[in-house]
Amino acid sequence: MQENKEKIDKEVLLRYLKGNGSEEEENIIQHWLDNSDMEHELSEESFSFWDEINPDENIHGYSGDHILDRIHHKIKLEEGSFLSETKQKAGFISYLTRIAAILVIPLLIASFLFYFQNRSFRNAISWAEINAPYGTRTDFCLPDGSTGHLNGGSSLKFPTQFTGKVRDVKLTGEAYFEVVSNKRKPFVVSTENIDVKVLGTSFNVMAYADELKTEVTLKEGKVEVFKKRDDVIKSMGVLKPHEVFIYNSLSDSGNIKSVNISDKLSWLDGKLTFKYEEFEEVIKKLNRWYNVNIVLKDESIDSYIYYGTFQNETLDEVLKLLQYTAPIRYRDYARDKKYDGTFEKRKIEIYSKR
Repeated sequence: MQENKEKIDKEVLLRYLKGNGSEEEENIIQHWLDNSDMEHELSEESFSFWDEINPDENIHGYSGDHILDRIHHKIKLEEGSFLSETKQKAGFISYLTRIAAILVIPLLIASFLFYFQNRSFRNAISWAEINAPYGTRTDFCLPDGSTGHLNGGSSLKFPTQFTGKVRDVKLTGEAYFEVVSNKRKPFVVSTENIDVKVLGTSFNVMAYADELKTEVTLKEGKVEVFKKRDDVIKSMGVLKPHEVFIYNSLSDSGNIKSVNISDKLSWLDGKLTFKYEEFEEVIKKLNRWYNVNIVLKDESIDSYIYYGTFQNETLDEVLKLLQYTAPIRYRDYARDKKYDGTFEKRKIEIYSKR
């Protein structure tokens, strides 16, 4: 349905131009002037009225020039108002355009950066870490279903999903692994000095940061030990079951020998086993096992060879047994309280009896 368009009343316009319009009619004229749809028609009617005036006709109270001036004045006022509003709108639009031009480039840059960072984030490998504090042992399960155990003072880092060509984990300390077989994706244990590559097997790796030696003990399957230096990977040997590879970081060398697997893996059963080990190594293991600070005060007993096995004994019981079976005596110190309310590790000093 076509909308009824408002019409200009020529009589009202005529009285307004003659100066005889009422206040109500002036409001009507103002309404027409404010209506942009009627602006063109209002201008045409005004000029049409002017053209119909006889130049010789005497209009009382007004001269022709005065009427024309009034019409032009009204038109100019409305034009000025219209142009002013148009300029303001145009200026505002121009201002917004400049703002958009300023913002759109950084926005595009930010969008590209977000896209590429997001893509990098999606492609990045997320790592998880499991820690076994001193005095504890912790079980773990890896994303591929492989399982194992962490000894005290150890940490194991691994990706939350094995997406590459190898299943790579990073070990500090000691861990026992039971690896799920996957011939297309080998399992690699990376330590500070050596790497161990397997397809599916059971083995133990000991690589504590405070030890000069790193040990790999194979229970079942087959593993290969590698040495990395300056991005060059060198094979150092392949292990058969019940063999141990011992790497010495001081001499940068390693050797393979047969071993009693039960002794090497006794820690999995909660046993602390020493088979002809120097007393210095015994103390290191005791410190990790019980989370204490035992200090050898006499160098003469560092190289003392000790043989023994402990299971379920408390530290006090172990110390008494050591005193009975080895030429030592010890002094136990009270634990110092720290500023945060916690206590220092228990400190024990060991001396030679001689």
